[in-house]
Amino acid sequence: MFAAMKLADFLAQEEISDSAFADRIGVSRQALWRYKSGDRRPEWDVLERIAHETGGRVTPNDFLPVPAPAQPVPEMRGTV
Repeated sequence: MFAAMKLADFLAQEEISDSAFADRIGVSRQALWRYKSGDRRPEWDVLERIAHETGGRVTPNDFLPVPAPAQPVPEMRGTV
């Protein structure tokens, strides 16, 4: 099983052009650029096509934002 990776990393590693991959998944080159840059998340059907075309190396989870670390809750003193 492959480790998951970002779409931009996959395309660079496999030496696949944006135009060629966009054609393979049925989107415009501009839409693919937005997915790669994080400006836009693909719709579910596009996520499935990306996962299929990358052999599962890029998954829907790779498009989710990384959660911010939890902040400590301030202690409340003197309240009832």
